[in-house]
Amino acid sequence: MILRKVGILIILFLLTHLSIMSQEFFLMEDYYPIAAKNEWRYQAPEGWKDGDYISKIVVVSNRFVPLFSEFEDETGESLFQLIEDDCTFRHFDATKASKLLSVNEKGIFYHGETFSSDGSIAVFEKPIHWFSRIGKIGDTLNVKRNYIRYYRGGTQQNGVFTLTQEITRKEDVSVPAGIFKDCLRIEFDTYWDLGEGMEAKSINVYHHSKDVGVVKASARFVVLKNGVEIINRLVEPDLKSYRLF
Repeated sequence: MILRKVGILIILFLLTHLSIMSQEFFLMEDYYPIAAKNEWRYQAPEGWKDGDYISKIVVVSNRFVPLFSEFEDETGESLFQLIEDDCTFRHFDATKASKLLSVNEKGIFYHGETFSSDGSIAVFEKPIHWFSRIGKIGDTLNVKRNYIRYYRGGTQQNGVFTLTQEITRKEDVSVPAGIFKDCLRIEFDTYWDLGEGMEAKSINVYHHSKDVGVVKASARFVVLKNGVEIINRLVEPDLKSYRLF
């Protein structure tokens, strides 16, 4: 009887070990390379009048404080939860909006957003651990954060941000920049409660190629005012060229 129980335990251990070994782990920094001056050029969405659709990484020093140099009644100090060795960046999209990111040995952290429409800055009450440094297919994220949006004139607006995400599988992708094998397919949705009856949400599928970054994206943006849809736009940029440093 004892030998039978030991045998069952050994089988369970081996099955668990094999299951773990069968999972493919990867370094997220290989698929989402964040470094100063990294730049990706995409085919512009229909109706875009400013040339290529350009995404780029810019370093921000001193814990994001320089971003608040033109703000009244807010210096930016002590707003962001960072550790000493964090490297801080802005990841711009073509609209001049940007994500505020930090990178350390644990992975990539998402601290807030700058808005291109008015230069305001949304800061999450606590950073989102967006990607762990070591990832695997099937990793999911479901987070909600309160935030404060700071305006240059000194006013503030409270809101809520929600992010759901899954790294679903690997796929081959063909775009103008070439054929990219085994790209991570990352599906994620965002929701911004912007206050005063305004809401914004997006439904996204991004393909990240190793040693390149995002090579193909599909993003549907929806804006509502008092529950009525006022914007519904699909953007599907394909990579044309890139440079990494």
